[in-house]
Amino acid sequence: MIARFSLLLLALLLTACPKRAEVETLYFLNWADYIPEELVRKFERETGAKVVLDTFESPEAMLAKLKAGADREFSLVVAPDYYVLQMAREGLVAPLDKGRLRNLANLDPFFQDPPYDPGLQHSVPYLWGTTGLAYREDLVRGPVDSYAVLFDPKAQVGPFLLLDEMRETIGAALRYLGYSVNATDPEALEKAKELLIAAKARSVGFAGGVEALNRILAGDAAVSLAYSGDLLQARQEDARLRYVIPKEGGTIWTDALVVLKRGPSQDLAYRFIDFLLRPENAAELAAYTRYATPVAQAIPLLPEEMRQDPAVFPPEEVRARLEYLKDLGPEIALYDRVWTEVKAR
Repeated sequence: MIARFSLLLLALLLTACPKRAEVETLYFLNWADYIPEELVRKFERETGAKVVLDTFESPEAMLAKLKAGADREFSLVVAPDYYVLQMAREGLVAPLDKGRLRNLANLDPFFQDPPYDPGLQHSVPYLWGTTGLAYREDLVRGPVDSYAVLFDPKAQVGPFLLLDEMRETIGAALRYLGYSVNATDPEALEKAKELLIAAKARSVGFAGGVEALNRILAGDAAVSLAYSGDLLQARQEDARLRYVIPKEGGTIWTDALVVLKRGPSQDLAYRFIDFLLRPENAAELAAYTRYATPVAQAIPLLPEEMRQDPAVFPPEEVRARLEYLKDLGPEIALYDRVWTEVKAR
């Protein structure tokens, strides 16, 4: 009897004890090494939430992962600008609820109405930069100021890599041929394809942005297309690295934060976006990645050498030669076909 009473009392006590609340979790999909860990920990301390970060190596891999069902697993994704409208059309991205973002006004006016997502209907700018040519000055045997170092055998200055990113690499070939990086004329794309196939035969292979710079640092290659911030991070390891926007022009881009329509913890996703829009946090993110911040009030908080570096904030005459990669809608199939043939040859 006493034993039965003790067990009953224990059961009542356990029932009366409050259950430990589950920790709210933000599942965040981003490029590798594209946010400082301390900034993530700061958000966790402020909110009591947990951030689980997963990474991708290419936009194509990110989109394929989401379309395979991961859009139900992640709350927040960093997407290239030209993917935003495509992801919205395909039902992956929720319309942006600006009422949840008190710090949206901290954005530079340009980024409050960007060409890739007018009126910020689906996204919030994360970081921006350019794509140009990276090289190690001690490994090249001539000037690096044109895409000719990739596409003209007579102008080749050393072993080079091709960037394993479809739109950027096809765009570079198009720009070298005198076309827009967004050209959809089949004849222009056919010429770009043949140019890339010839370049591939002379190259030392394809590589993602970080891998390409690691191989240049190691001396396996001398030149590659590269993202500005990746180069500036790598230059901290080797001062011989250089970056240039080719005379033919290049691309300017913005990586954007999007909230997934079917993802969990959407309220927490908005809290994290608003956290990143605070000037001190935006400055910490930019200083770590070496990319430019779209938060105007964060710029004075950056290190002076970064504010003054034209590779981070290109002067107007350079920006005039830059294009955004546009969402091409159904015509993206033309680029997919070119890329498949280049990779297969």
